[in-house]
Amino acid sequence: MEKTSDSNQFDAIVIGSGIGGLTIAAILAKLNCRKVLILEQHFVLGGFTHEFERQHKFKWDVGLHYVGEMGKGEIGRAVSDYITDGKLEWQQMPDPFEQFVYPDLTFAQSCHPEKFKADLIEAFPEENQGIERYFADLKTIALSDRVPPILRPLYDLVFSRPKKMARLTTKEYLDRTFKNTRLKALLASQWGTYGLPPSESSFYIHAVVTYSFLKGGWYPVGGAGEIAKQIIPIVERKGGKALTQRQVTEIIIDKNVARGVKVKQTDKNDAPSEEYYAPAIISDTGAFNTYTKLIPDNEAIASYREEIQAFPKGHSALTLYLGFRESPAKLGFRGENHWLYHDCDHDRAFREQSAAPDRVINACYLSFASLKDPKATAHTGQIIVFVDYEFFSQWQDKPWHRREREYYELKETITHNILDFVEARYPGFKEAIEYCELSTPLTLAYFDRSDRGAIYGIPGVPARLDQKWLAVKTPIKNLYLTGTDVASLGTVVKIWYQVAVVENLEVTVKE
Repeated sequence: MEKTSDSNQFDAIVIGSGIGGLTIAAILAKLNCRKVLILEQHFVLGGFTHEFERQHKFKWDVGLHYVGEMGKGEIGRAVSDYITDGKLEWQQMPDPFEQFVYPDLTFAQSCHPEKFKADLIEAFPEENQGIERYFADLKTIALSDRVPPILRPLYDLVFSRPKKMARLTTKEYLDRTFKNTRLKALLASQWGTYGLPPSESSFYIHAVVTYSFLKGGWYPVGGAGEIAKQIIPIVERKGGKALTQRQVTEIIIDKNVARGVKVKQTDKNDAPSEEYYAPAIISDTGAFNTYTKLIPDNEAIASYREEIQAFPKGHSALTLYLGFRESPAKLGFRGENHWLYHDCDHDRAFREQSAAPDRVINACYLSFASLKDPKATAHTGQIIVFVDYEFFSQWQDKPWHRREREYYELKETITHNILDFVEARYPGFKEAIEYCELSTPLTLAYFDRSDRGAIYGIPGVPARLDQKWLAVKTPIKNLYLTGTDVASLGTVVKIWYQVAVVENLEVTVKE
């Protein structure tokens, strides 16, 4: 083993700079006065919170479109203020902040939970009792998700209902609780925030994510890139650092104890391998990458590998990045999100769209970062369409510059289809666009190193809740997981869950 020195020895190493990795690094730096190293394979820090720019004016975030529970005094805001020294500002979205659009129904969700519930009851009075039960169940499950790990066994013993509901799919729960097809579709409208249509998703995860948005949505002032910008100085202040274009190729393990990592520079093919050491290695790259790619052959995790590879795969997405000639406000948009649907059957719509996105667009999510960010200098928007990876897999092994003309023509066709879908609902939309660019699941897989471009990692199906390999602690001493795969989906949940990660670290607190 390479002899360590001050330059390659740290108190903790975090693999990946997504919101989970950044949060745990900041908490360790502040709470335990630790020297933390963050390693990021991309040339920009932030994971799905990073931003990119085109034409020197249009700027987009790639994954953080809105966050719940960021009001003063709320749990997400408390953690956010702690890890950024209160320097990260949050702008609340307008009320209503969600617009659900169906052919025969348009419904606006208020950022006041009681008004949201009252509006649903007014629209569906015959479902009054079910709506009351639904809101109660959202709260019960969401609060159960925040029970400290040490109290979880006792909580599950006393309160059985959350555990029973967790085994239901969202569709099963909605079918048991409601009769009205339109209401069931309406309550599942935000399924894109956790990446699975109703027949696949765990109602537990639906409840956790939906509850986090009951008081509205928030957006970071200055854009999503501000998150990394405000956190990194806190890490550096304690002697830590964040390195980009550093891909971890192996976690160094000696006698079943994680000692460090091997790293290659992604921008220098001939550069020698680097090694860094620490008594705590924290992976923010997901369970799939950690167990199947970064750990050498190890009997302790052999069964984990098999189970992860056999587990259902998550869905991916197309994202159309838009730059506008003038403010979308002239078309009536105010900064709220728009969820547009062809009909009320989310599952069928997704299957058809995923099988042939070049011919069928049934649903999309539309948002305008520039209307949410008071510091935006040019107007931008994004349209997200959920699809599977398979349709694009024939081009996965070819570098960008060698993909056939057919691939780029396909992207152009899909772009037109998406814009036509939105234009049919908002006339004049296409005319307002100055610039557009489409990313595919191949883009996500390349930049995020995710399995098949699955933007939410291990999918939130009911079986996810029973997997022992989705835990902070691993069978390898001093190796831990953080991020989406060890928390319920949703940005605010991932931020809050890092406190639990810190509690699990079995290393001595540095005085």
